[in-house]
Amino acid sequence: MTEPFVFYLWATQLFFSGIMTGLVWFVQINHYPLLLRIPASHFSGYEKEHIRRTTWIVAPAMLLELACCLSLAYFMATPWYVFGNTILLVSVWLMTFLIQVPLHARLQKRGKNDESIRQLITSNWFRTVAWTAIFAGLILNRP
Repeated sequence: MTEPFVFYLWATQLFFSGIMTGLVWFVQINHYPLLLRIPASHFSGYEKEHIRRTTWIVAPAMLLELACCLSLAYFMATPWYVFGNTILLVSVWLMTFLIQVPLHARLQKRGKNDESIRQLITSNWFRTVAWTAIFAGLILNRP
């Protein structure tokens, strides 16, 4: 594949990884801990709206980041792109859909539960560190 194409894939993933890294740090440090302060009487409605609004921002960024990541693993085929970048991002996706999404669904359905919120905060540290590593790895491994 031509070098400019690979560079544009890399730059696009770097862009979306940067968005997701900044967002996950904001969520980890600010947003998730503040869930503990929302009154129980308003929590289910808040959580439903949170999921609806967040999906419009996160879903396109995550999908485009994944598409670029998998393309780079194919076209670059270096240890970083195949193992570091791809495995970390697939792990983030697994954590998102096997842990974070079910926790949010439980909170939306059952209402405020401090234990579930704390699980959300604790389990999100993996995604926070992984997305930071992906972003740093992309910066350090420019094609």
